[in-house]
Amino acid sequence: MNKTVESYLPFFNFLCTIIGGNTEVVLHDFTDLSHSVVAIRNGHISGRHVGAPATDFALKMVHSDIPQDQDYTELYLSHSATGKPLRSASMFIRENGTLVGMLCVNTDTSLIVQLKSLTEAIAETLPPGVSGDGAVEGHANAAIGEHLTASVDELVAKRVGEFAASRGKAVPALSVAERLELIGALEGEGVFLLKGAVAVVAQSLDISEPSVYRYLQKVRRR
Repeated sequence: MNKTVESYLPFFNFLCTIIGGNTEVVLHDFTDLSHSVVAIRNGHISGRHVGAPATDFALKMVHSDIPQDQDYTELYLSHSATGKPLRSASMFIRENGTLVGMLCVNTDTSLIVQLKSLTEAIAETLPPGVSGDGAVEGHANAAIGEHLTASVDELVAKRVGEFAASRGKAVPALSVAERLELIGALEGEGVFLLKGAVAVVAQSLDISEPSVYRYLQKVRRR
């Protein structure tokens, strides 16, 4: 484990002593993005465990130029693998200015949303800042989405499926141009930083791994 990330374990353990059963705490080490989860509490919320890969949001953060004076995110909306709405926030862990990990907190808001739907005819029951769909209001990053997947296969399959759906097609019906566009999108999101991503993408598109590499070469030459 990265030594700087490891130094956050006492704080991780402290958070775990005060959270309830509906809040997940996750410590990421970006040394190996394919197995970035190095500590987790209440993993049943997202279905993840130690050794799970970085999320789509984490990959974007690795690729982003985050201001050095920004230590954490605002509250944002994420979803579990089953689509459960979660209220999330992440702390950036840096080493000599480089992002090497994150400490993330994800709270399951589904019970609150259910309670509101049952009692909204009588009174508002949501705490300030949470909308009817579990989103966090009044924050610049409230619209940020994150999918908490337990494996590279899940992350890639979800992204490929979303892309095909946005084109109104089944995945096998994607044209060569659309496949190239998809590979470019996945590259831009940092998906190919994950070990085994090329093989998973090839399987999802029902093409060979050399074909995926050829698409990648075209994208990277642009």
